[in-house]
Amino acid sequence: MQRILLSAALLTGLALKAAYEKPANPLMTEWGAAVTPENAWREYPRPHLVRDKWLNLNGLWEYAITTREAGCPQKWDGEILVPFAIETPLSGVKRLTEPDEQLWYRRSFQAAFQPESERLLLHFGAVDFRAQVFVNGIEVTDVPHESGNLPFTVDITEAARPGDNELVVSVWDPTGNGYQSIGKQSLKPEGCFYTRSSGIWQTVWLETVPSTYIAGYRVVTDIDRQTVAVTLLPAGDLMKAKAEVTVLKDGKKVASAKVTAWDKPVVLPVPKARLWSPETPELYDLTLTLKGQNSAQDVAKGYFGMRKIEWRKDEKGVPRFYLNNRKTFMYGTLDQGWWPDGFLTPPSDDAMRFDIQFLKDCGFNMMRKHIKIEPLRYYYLCDTMGILLWQDMPSGFGDVENRYQLYRQELKEMLDLLQTFPSIVMWVPYNEGWGQPQAPKTNQVQTWVKQYDPTRLVNGPSGWNDYGVGDTRDKHNYPEPQMFPVMENRVSVLGEFGGIGFMVKGHLWQARSWGYVTDANVEEYFSRYESQVRSLARMAFMGLAAAVYTQTTDVEGETNGLLTYDRKVAKCPAEKFAAVHQQVYEAAKVTRLPVPTVILPTGQQGGATWRYVVNAPTTENWMAPDFDDTAWKEGQAGFGNAVIADDNSHVQIRTPWEGKDIWLRRTFTVAETAFEDLQLNIFHDEGAEVYLNGVKIASLRGYLTSYEAVMADIGAVKALKPGLNTLAVHVHNKKGGAYIDLGLSGVNYK
Repeated sequence: MQRILLSAALLTGLALKAAYEKPANPLMTEWGAAVTPENAWREYPRPHLVRDKWLNLNGLWEYAITTREAGCPQKWDGEILVPFAIETPLSGVKRLTEPDEQLWYRRSFQAAFQPESERLLLHFGAVDFRAQVFVNGIEVTDVPHESGNLPFTVDITEAARPGDNELVVSVWDPTGNGYQSIGKQSLKPEGCFYTRSSGIWQTVWLETVPSTYIAGYRVVTDIDRQTVAVTLLPAGDLMKAKAEVTVLKDGKKVASAKVTAWDKPVVLPVPKARLWSPETPELYDLTLTLKGQNSAQDVAKGYFGMRKIEWRKDEKGVPRFYLNNRKTFMYGTLDQGWWPDGFLTPPSDDAMRFDIQFLKDCGFNMMRKHIKIEPLRYYYLCDTMGILLWQDMPSGFGDVENRYQLYRQELKEMLDLLQTFPSIVMWVPYNEGWGQPQAPKTNQVQTWVKQYDPTRLVNGPSGWNDYGVGDTRDKHNYPEPQMFPVMENRVSVLGEFGGIGFMVKGHLWQARSWGYVTDANVEEYFSRYESQVRSLARMAFMGLAAAVYTQTTDVEGETNGLLTYDRKVAKCPAEKFAAVHQQVYEAAKVTRLPVPTVILPTGQQGGATWRYVVNAPTTENWMAPDFDDTAWKEGQAGFGNAVIADDNSHVQIRTPWEGKDIWLRRTFTVAETAFEDLQLNIFHDEGAEVYLNGVKIASLRGYLTSYEAVMADIGAVKALKPGLNTLAVHVHNKKGGAYIDLGLSGVNYK
């Protein structure tokens, strides 16, 4: 067997100047502390298409930073540990790059291959952002590769030679100053945005293949027909080429068939299929062979999982998720995939495994991979360990029209890259309007994704600007969970909630940290979390189909993780979380639909008189029943400004409100209080706090664009009493349209 050989003496082309050292850092994981140039990411990087003949190029490279206009440097600044971004401590450099700088890499390798019958492929897992590659002074990237998130491959056969070779990589990364997808990276990290990662941040490797070879494959499983369809993606001279696909389970052949047409799938039977799920992550192996007329045989190994994901209506007509024809409530975390020592790059395979196992131990069956594409081994671990994934498209900023082409290109490449991984059950093209175009292009994207990959669900834009297309309607609400009412043709999901902050001393990235709400001790923290899960369980039996808690770990200034950023402290034991989560899964098994009874109509439903002020009340008990509001003005709901009237033609502004804040009070009488819950019929812009008889029954962040039914906090019904009641509201508007109108209903269930 021909193999590519590497001479250790040629690692950099120069004698090593100094031993690798990690610069000081606020936090370090145990896996990061163990990283060395010899053990840095040695695993095979592409687990869904495996060959024997490959060479890992991770390790110490030379690096230099120049101006953007400069050519290849004659002098190098030092050494960097690939595959860690230059800003990270694990790179050994920990130096921020700027948009007007160019980052250069160099190393040598020694190759043995047969140019007349083999191809030498150079693979990059990810390089942020624009990369040009030179082998022996020849540029092998015909067009510079642009994407900080996706892998790329260059055929270097013509530029390489047996023996010594020089590899140079040039990278430019503008981060937020460009139009590319950057996820959470920022030139000025603060809030929920983090330190940038520039340059090479995933494995670099060489592979020798025959002149006609397998470039990839697609797989579609059908559990109802008990079949798998495999489409081979070949490269090279296909004249008289022959190919075969074999399915195996536990080393035994299940089925085998020859490829009869390159553009059509091979359909193979999988009798008595063992299905993939979080509980039983069963996988089947694939052996793919391709023999060209004048080429050696190429053999590659792959795998797949027999699984089916869809939504359909349950026994009461409520849209729900069904995994393998079984109703399934999905509950997981918002997973940023950031590390204090490697940033975008996990420190090791074991580190990734730890995160996934912790979530499973906590009783989660899903995670939302938040605006980041992980190394391919991450998805392999999710497949083998068993967890459902919602995969976000990394977002970007800048003019949405200028970035639209690159966004669509990266989106398609992401779908192609991750198509074979069974753990991914939903695509999330947009998050909270970040880089999202207006309705026509948004809906075009949503529709195209569903057409391109009908085997998965497509999330309606996650939070914020939803224009009606997508399998789900996705609400974000902090800190308490909320849901969109049950719909006829879309699934109601809660794409983000929670965000409870709890700072663990000695495990903070920075002194100034935050959460959406912050608790002083672990007892308060878990009590609040448990209360949120109880509310979630109520929504689960009402028709909520999935929920995503923010988040898996602390990240830089955020302290709202279940784990600290260094993964050294779980804020509560995993088994304690798991015990609480069980009530959500149980509640989702049986649908109970709310039957509301109007107690207090909205202004839109017939008019309502409120007392109000726009300057802060002088006493803190302004929401109490015995507070004297006779000096307050009277006005008819709704209350709003001119901007909201322009944006929402369906609202009726009866009382102008042009300021930032408004406080409202009104009394009402009720004879019947035998309700199980309370529901607000509300249109607020922006955040609103609602009190009943002095008890806070709802804290609503963000804004709505129409009237919606919003459940009051669990237990709020206890504040309702026969006879006279007082409803009080405070609304704060940051900018733009301002509006508030609400009513109250009692709820029982059927």
